Amino acid sequence: MRFLIIEQVQFFVLIDDRSRPEVGPTEAGIVTELAEQQVRLVGTFSLGTDFASGNGNIVMSDQNFLRYFGALGPDEDRRTLNTVDVGLLKLASGANVEAVAQALRNQLPKDVKILTKAEFVQQERDYWRNNTSIGFVFSLLATMSFIVGIILVYQILYTDVAEHWAEYATLKAMGYSNWYLLGIVLQEAIILAVIGFVPGFLISWALYELAMNATGLLMQMTIARVINLFIATTIMCLISGTIAVRKVQATDPAEVFGS
Repeated sequence: MRFLIIEQVQFFVLIDDRSRPEVGPTEAGIVTELAEQQVRLVGTFSLGTDFASGNGNIVMSDQNFLRYFGALGPDEDRRTLNTVDVGLLKLASGANVEAVAQALRNQLPKDVKILTKAEFVQQERDYWRNNTSIGFVFSLLATMSFIVGIILVYQILYTDVAEHWAEYATLKAMGYSNWYLLGIVLQEAIILAVIGFVPGFLISWALYELAMNATGLLMQMTIARVINLFIATTIMCLISGTIAVRKVQATDPAEVFGS
């Protein structure tokens, strides 16, 4: 589990109501157990799990954190407030975030890393993408999906081109250039991308909701993500169309009509 430390009454905690079932009860007012000690749930918040917290989150005071999780092991010193991992500063409205961050960097020791919220978010993303197997697996799946999509769309477009072989040969015999034939197929590819994207988006959105409810992970279908997926889908279809029309461009019309 992941823990956020705030100033709070001892033995009291807030619990994420989107925690996984194995965490136990999440209703406010319940007295339960945490780290083999009694604890009272005085309220809830809604956050969801992630790859770090695993199954849930709680919010407690700094003193409670030491009370429940101060012991690190038989061969290690007990945790103190000097062993804080992350500290959070809330700035006044209108404050210059970059200027404050730079001032803290100048004043605090070099072993204290000062990050703005945007920098901290980017650091976390880079860590999960580049330094864990999770990032590699997701990147591999995305790449393989793109390649498989190119193959599937190619099969669809090539079948359509093959069924209208004579028509394409006629256009070529009439003097239309290969670029014109390519434009026809690419138009069909774009239409296919638009038509296929709509049900694909709806299915993906439903799967996002299903996965979020099943795992507690925060999964958002943002506008930027939708736009990027549409661009990737269009590029995928355009690549497939370019490959599918190559045989038509290389074919001699006389050979088509001669057969």
